[in-house]
Amino acid sequence: MTWGYVVLLFAGLWILQLVLTQLQSRHYYQELRLMQQQPNGYLGVGVNKRRFGVGAVVILVTDPQGIVTQCKRMSGVSVFTRFQKYGEPIGKSMDTLYDTASKQQKQPVQTALRMAIEQIRAAQAKQQQREQEQIG
Repeated sequence: MTWGYVVLLFAGLWILQLVLTQLQSRHYYQELRLMQQQPNGYLGVGVNKRRFGVGAVVILVTDPQGIVTQCKRMSGVSVFTRFQKYGEPIGKSMDTLYDTASKQQKQPVQTALRMAIEQIRAAQAKQQQREQEQIG
């Protein structure tokens, strides 16, 4: 009889985790949509997932010159974690941030920040390639 309760408890906890994960995912996409509303520039997302320990997600928005205009981060181990404004990178160039983040490779937020910058650099390169093809 007690094994039945244990199985029900685990099933209930598993369902609760699924619901909370869904809510966190919905929050992530809502934040992403809000940050995509900048009329021009680039958006990058960096994710540092860890099996055990603190993970991090950084959403970074820059203007066309590569200066950060918006930045949010989410770091923690819980499904209750939410995005928070990350003011430190705002107003800085991507190159400066990348160099700083590269020196702090052990920190999940810095790793996610580097990944977001790499994603923006790839988008910039693709944009430049398209412009060159249109000219040539």
